[in-house]
Amino acid sequence: MRRRQFLQSAASIAAVSATPVFMRRARAQGKNVLRIGMEAEVLTLDPIKTVYGPDIIIQGIMFSRLMRSSGDRKQLFPGLAESHQISDDGKTYTFKLREAKFSDGSPITAEDVAFSYTRMRFQKDSAYAGPFTALEKTEAADGNTVVMHLNKTFTPFIQLVEIWNSGIVPKAIVQKLGDDQFAQTPVSSGPFRLVEWKKGDRVVLEKNPHYYREGLPYLDGVELIYVPDDNTRVSMLRAGEVDMIMATPFQLIQQLGVDGFQATPEPSSVINELLINHAAEPFKDVRVRQAVSMGIDRKAISDAVTLGMAQPASSLMAPVLNYFNTDLPVPVRDIAKAKELLAQAGKPNLSFDLVISAGVASDERTAVLMQSQLAEAGVTVNISKVDSTQEWNSLVDGSYQATLNWWYNETLDPDNALRWAVWGIGENKSYYTRYNNDKVNELMEKAASEPEGDGRKALYYEIQKMAYEEVAQIGLFYPPFRNVYSPRVQGLRLNPGYQFSTMDETKLVG
Repeated sequence: MRRRQFLQSAASIAAVSATPVFMRRARAQGKNVLRIGMEAEVLTLDPIKTVYGPDIIIQGIMFSRLMRSSGDRKQLFPGLAESHQISDDGKTYTFKLREAKFSDGSPITAEDVAFSYTRMRFQKDSAYAGPFTALEKTEAADGNTVVMHLNKTFTPFIQLVEIWNSGIVPKAIVQKLGDDQFAQTPVSSGPFRLVEWKKGDRVVLEKNPHYYREGLPYLDGVELIYVPDDNTRVSMLRAGEVDMIMATPFQLIQQLGVDGFQATPEPSSVINELLINHAAEPFKDVRVRQAVSMGIDRKAISDAVTLGMAQPASSLMAPVLNYFNTDLPVPVRDIAKAKELLAQAGKPNLSFDLVISAGVASDERTAVLMQSQLAEAGVTVNISKVDSTQEWNSLVDGSYQATLNWWYNETLDPDNALRWAVWGIGENKSYYTRYNNDKVNELMEKAASEPEGDGRKALYYEIQKMAYEEVAQIGLFYPPFRNVYSPRVQGLRLNPGYQFSTMDETKLVG
């Protein structure tokens, strides 16, 4: 996934150079093995070393967290922590651990939890410590009590202890093997453990007999199979060679539903958007940003690219997230007003370069439609197709004018989403758009410390409104997740935070 894409190149090199890991057997044993056809391959099994979609999927079902979520992610339940308390000032979180074991049968202790969090938060090569910046220290008070100290009141924190990179790893094993070997042959804490990892082909998992939820998982195992070609994944599903597929082409979803597969698009926290560089011409001028936004017909693009399965975008966060600003309308296309704004800005014949990843069909179609629409406003869009690494590098170093991109949010809390997208003083510079509004930054900190309720809602509504008016980015549409399942699969859905949080309760029937 795009937000996760920047580590892919380095991880791919490591995957190629590493020796494939073959463990006890070639396949998980038993008839209830769920086979998933994935469009991209797994690159690492260490939860702190990646922000890449396939890795997040598999790590979410290999490593348990202190909390676990419902299938729609609207509820959190006790996970490895059977209870927790938050201090009155909101700065101290105390978790009581249940009796649980790792996949090798060794006990999960408070020391393991403290080690996992310290490693994720402070280790220099931790890939996604940003959301946890409020965490100052994690310590084991005793064998089953973990205390986390925050440097400020931070309401979103309890949601973060469920996301994939907070998975609990065994301290002794990581220290014995070292990070590189652990990433290849991990000992896990979740419902499944590693059997085989055949690079470029599949990862095979089997039921963890030591999993803390008694009687679960129902499945004997899970195989994540790398099938990059869309049509091949669909053919394998039809032939019964896989039980579900991810990233199904929009044009095939409806037909698969007619043919008896479970093909209902699933709610996601994804937003597809046009990223614009505020530090470069011509997008330094808010009138230019507004004009380009007004020249785009979001509904026409979303209908053409997603066959009507996506919702045109208004806010820069998805509607499934808490405190989504329902007062913001989808911008209305207004060619006359766009031309007027460009004339006011002294750029009546505007031209800009749009960089996209070559081979991404949806991006190519979006770019061509946008090019045609903006031409009516006198705007020339020069489309440049490059490989995904080059696109990402130009985004990070700021050597671009505009690019197409998309991302999702791990939780339903808006802090993580807006801190990623419009928090100008963060490491990623408002998703590398260089948008930076002091008032927005101030409101972000205030909203994060507010308790849940109308006060917090008002702050997030205001942040979204300011980003909307200033055109921090140009949101295009909110697409669903495009997973299709065999009728045999019961109880499995991808939650909006890109996790199969009910994998341990999933069954195969027939």
